[in-house]
Amino acid sequence: MQLNVADLAFHQRLGRLLNSVDSAAFWPQLAVFLREQLVFDTWVAVLFRPGLPPLVLADSAVNYADDNLFADYMRGLYLLDPFYSFALKCPAAGVYRLDEVAPDSFRDTEYCRHYFSRNVVTDELQFLLPLPQGTLSLSLGSQRRFSDAEIGCCNLFAPWLLPMLRLAAHLEEQLSQPAADSPRQSRQQLEETLRQRGNPPLTKREVEVALLILGGHSTKGVARELDISLETAKVHRRNLYAKLGVSSQAALFLLFAELH
Repeated sequence: MQLNVADLAFHQRLGRLLNSVDSAAFWPQLAVFLREQLVFDTWVAVLFRPGLPPLVLADSAVNYADDNLFADYMRGLYLLDPFYSFALKCPAAGVYRLDEVAPDSFRDTEYCRHYFSRNVVTDELQFLLPLPQGTLSLSLGSQRRFSDAEIGCCNLFAPWLLPMLRLAAHLEEQLSQPAADSPRQSRQQLEETLRQRGNPPLTKREVEVALLILGGHSTKGVARELDISLETAKVHRRNLYAKLGVSSQAALFLLFAELH
């Protein structure tokens, strides 16, 4: 086996990264390490939890174009995040790209225009690791599309990077701490708020359809996700629009943002 100088330098950097895994310096050092292999503009480590807002473990200080937008994300827009929905389906551990997990009409949604395009910009990939508490994610956002070579590099790193993330997350310690008072609401509370906004109130199924539409699913996508017929999906969409007094996905998004 032969190693060149570049290999030696890589393993030295990897060794220093491993040495910091139990310190707060790990996350920014990991970002520096990864930037030597691929180009990205934002990063955030979160735990996606069933029924609860994401738990942010670490992020870049320059991540967000507007702090108010991120506050809106934590209050309820996370429900429209395709990675949030995908992560809670317990995918296999690995690297996933936005195009792999996003609904068919995601880039046409108001969520994409108002939040994603301003904070993540163009492309996103995530290292996902299912855990008993939820799914651990390291998200990388880019102003351009990730190349096939960069995706391949991430898949090459995944077998050792994902276990390293688990060690660095200190999940049991963080999750055992009392939750601080905050305006963040659970998914159940958000769904109930949306349900009560209808006149008459939306049914549980209509709330599900509304969230899928907001997340970027076409009517065909809604039918596929809920395992119902296309005609039934159309009826649910028509009924919930009538109850909420809206006539488009854009108007539905504005109502959702206003409520939460």
